[in-house]
Amino acid sequence: MAMREDNGPREPLPNAPGDAVHEAEQVAVEAFDLGAAERTAGRVDAARAAFLRAAATGHPDIGPMALANLAVLEASAGRNAEARTAFRQAIATGHRDHAAKSLFNFGLFEKHNGEPAHARELYRQAIATEHPEHARTARFNLANLEVEQGRPDEACALLLRAMEPPFLADTASRAHRLLMAVAPGRLAEAREVYLRAAASEDEDTATHARRLLYDLDPAYLIPGDTIRLGTHTFDPADIESAEWAMGKRPGYSSGYLDIHTRGGGHHVAFVDLRDPDDGRGIQVLRRLLGSDDL
Repeated sequence: MAMREDNGPREPLPNAPGDAVHEAEQVAVEAFDLGAAERTAGRVDAARAAFLRAAATGHPDIGPMALANLAVLEASAGRNAEARTAFRQAIATGHRDHAAKSLFNFGLFEKHNGEPAHARELYRQAIATEHPEHARTARFNLANLEVEQGRPDEACALLLRAMEPPFLADTASRAHRLLMAVAPGRLAEAREVYLRAAASEDEDTATHARRLLYDLDPAYLIPGDTIRLGTHTFDPADIESAEWAMGKRPGYSSGYLDIHTRGGGHHVAFVDLRDPDDGRGIQVLRRLLGSDDL
């Protein structure tokens, strides 16, 4: 995972002649934006000078952001001593966002440079900030580190926490995939994390949790779920049997499936296994009917 930067330009500030506070803020914004532009252009020395000017303004937001970006710039340039100094300075600001981000980035940096014990400490400090984004990614990265260090139980506990809402970016899905690679026997525990979230009163959280649950365990059925196959939708309790129309699984990615339901119903569904709903429907049927032939 790459270290995280902030990119300009910042929101332009309105003019306020004679306002010394505003003018100082404008200087900080312009210096930071110049640093971001010089970094993008590959002019490292100019970017460094601009970030240092922005940090020197003492602006409560832009100063810490400049230090955080300076640390990443120095790390990318291979100036490890200078990078460590800038990381520590950014962290020392205590800024809600940029100190937490720098703890995470410093952890990445130390792990990359063969300092796993210090990386572990930094990730734990990032987690302790409870930042909605950086604490979650630090928890996932710490789990990765624990796996590499031969501490699977510690890794699994961290991964289960990383799967919990709020669901930001792809951290939860990455966490459950790593969990299943490390400890597939903990599938039931992982399902419970998403089942709790799926019962949330927040509709977005509940919907996202269901999607994650189906990614974790495609054959799992939440009470009330239906199965979609082709253009057909079935109540799982109605399905008595199913088989491929040609008597065997299609050699390609699609084929016709005969589905028999209660009361003598017979349905023919054209199933495309590349379609997420059809693919999940087949996995549900395999578990429901105990058939590996589907």
